[in-house]
Amino acid sequence: MATYTKLNRKRGEAYLIRYVHPITKKAVRKVVWCNRKDAEKIVKKIEADIALGQFNIKSEYAIQYMWTQLVHKYIKYSRSNKSSKTTKREIYVLDSFGKFLDGDEYLTQITSIMIENYRDGRISDRLSPATVSIEIRVLKTVFNKAIDWIMLTHNPVNGIRLPKSDIIKIRFLRKEEIDRLIKAILDDSNTEFLDLVLAYLHTGSRRIELLKPLFTWDNVNFQDKKIILQGLKGTSKRYVPMNKVLNNILVRRKARGLEYPFEFSPDFVSHKIVKYYKVAKIKGANLHSLRKTFGSLLLQNKKADLLTVSKLLGHASMTTTEKYYVDLLDENYRDSVEGLEEILEEDKEE
Repeated sequence: MATYTKLNRKRGEAYLIRYVHPITKKAVRKVVWCNRKDAEKIVKKIEADIALGQFNIKSEYAIQYMWTQLVHKYIKYSRSNKSSKTTKREIYVLDSFGKFLDGDEYLTQITSIMIENYRDGRISDRLSPATVSIEIRVLKTVFNKAIDWIMLTHNPVNGIRLPKSDIIKIRFLRKEEIDRLIKAILDDSNTEFLDLVLAYLHTGSRRIELLKPLFTWDNVNFQDKKIILQGLKGTSKRYVPMNKVLNNILVRRKARGLEYPFEFSPDFVSHKIVKYYKVAKIKGANLHSLRKTFGSLLLQNKKADLLTVSKLLGHASMTTTEKYYVDLLDENYRDSVEGLEEILEEDKEE
């Protein structure tokens, strides 16, 4: 017979499960983090396994963990080890998959077919292939942690094909759009915000990489004319050279004795740029478009090759850069081949 006893734990609700192993005859004690309802389910499952074993019917004789138990444990892990933005996205995916299950499930009952059905359902809900791919990757990560925590023996996401993504069309600003944007900000006499916008255009940084608390004066090297950009928790550190525009902006702001180079909050920046886009009559752009504009200008004007742009943007691989700038690369490749005609023609004349 299996029993459960509620434990007093500051970290949350937990239960001690006791039963006698049907084969070894040894007493087994397991602590599970769950609510009373789940504890009852676990005890009933153990008793069912023991009963089956008495009739030599195959059974695992082990505690079967519930989906909600894994979710509880994983969210706690994510909050301690990942950025708040990543945790928020993972919670959204876990909640979405939990609704798909339409009730709690034992982890061992979650199959690859269920994952495929979830994937297909999300596509039917008109989510983009890229978004669905992210959700499947999150689920794979979560189930891998379940294996690490000995809550599961195999990952049901293994072998699941990701939806085929369309070529990503990036939105970058044309020169005349940049001029209109700058004018809209100047007309509002908001030179503080203009400094930040120009900094994004001249560094290709992500939103948080130029804002407090990640970007401090310690990240600015005036002597070597370079800045250090890094992600949350100090990850993805990279160096970006300072050109004259960026250098002048930071020198001027340093002289004012500002605590941080840029003291805006991330949400304020995202909402403010939308306002100025509207005034400048620029459609389909957001804050991230400034980062894409940085890369596109370098490639279009042949100021840098793909590898250099990839490193400046901090992409994990050149494959990512190619995916975002495929249209521009096609144009550059075409220009390069067409330029070969002039070279060969010159050789012929000689």
